[in-house]
Amino acid sequence: MLDYLELTIKEIKDLDRNKTIILMSVSPVEAHGPHLPVGTDIFVAEELQRRYAEALQQEFPDYTLLRLPPLFTGADALPVKGSLNFPAPLLKKVLLSLARELAGQGFRYLFLSDNHGGPRHQLAIETAARRAWKKYRLIVVNPFNLIFRMMVENDPRLLQETGLSPGCCGDDRDSHAGTNETSLMLALKSNNLNLADEAFRDVASSPSPLPKKGVILLSRLCGLFSNELRRDLEHLARLLGWVNDKQMLPYLGAPAEASPERGEAMLRFHVTIGMELFRLALRGEPVPVRPLLWQLRILQYLP
Repeated sequence: MLDYLELTIKEIKDLDRNKTIILMSVSPVEAHGPHLPVGTDIFVAEELQRRYAEALQQEFPDYTLLRLPPLFTGADALPVKGSLNFPAPLLKKVLLSLARELAGQGFRYLFLSDNHGGPRHQLAIETAARRAWKKYRLIVVNPFNLIFRMMVENDPRLLQETGLSPGCCGDDRDSHAGTNETSLMLALKSNNLNLADEAFRDVASSPSPLPKKGVILLSRLCGLFSNELRRDLEHLARLLGWVNDKQMLPYLGAPAEASPERGEAMLRFHVTIGMELFRLALRGEPVPVRPLLWQLRILQYLP
């Protein structure tokens, strides 16, 4: 894999645009409980990028992989001290500006790696991806928006292929710095990245948040017209119940139940889904996914 920053303009010019894949991680700096670093999402996204690159190079050896620096302009970071939060419209504009620049140089593929489940973060990325295709004919592959929906919905395929169970697969009971993300960091440590220590074993399980009653009522009403929107709003109700709780803990789940094996299983699943999406991209068409709350994507523009 080549590093964009290390190339000369001649070396960039000589790249075969039809067989060059740009890779970039997009995740925020965000507080992850008392036991994980604020760079957790970035570290995981960068490891995913490395694994995507390995899989792409093995399956498509005649393609050039070109790595951009990580983008930490993430939206909907946990609202506690230590997080660095950016508005979703800004994230969308940055990605669209990048798409314009890459497409202007003739590049066709941008492969993103991410590990952040913030609703407006995901909506902004998918909105930018669709506009990048419509305006610039740049195909953006973004596996995490699909994978996160599978996690939240306890998708049978995800549970079967990872061997994980509800409550430890990154769903609403485990959505932040719990079993799943702690396991991911342990898997990184087992790959010689010293990014998690034994402190996680002493972190008590967090209580499940009480959902926002108003959003629950809205979800039941919307359920008369759309089961997807009902489920998405139920997810939002639990998320808002958590972040608005005055006694909120900066994590959700059971970190002490984490293991590197669980993290490794999830990382492998990410790569499987990512490769499936890139194969679709090779057909020359965009690869749209429906992140949670896509039917209410106007939410990304709220402060």
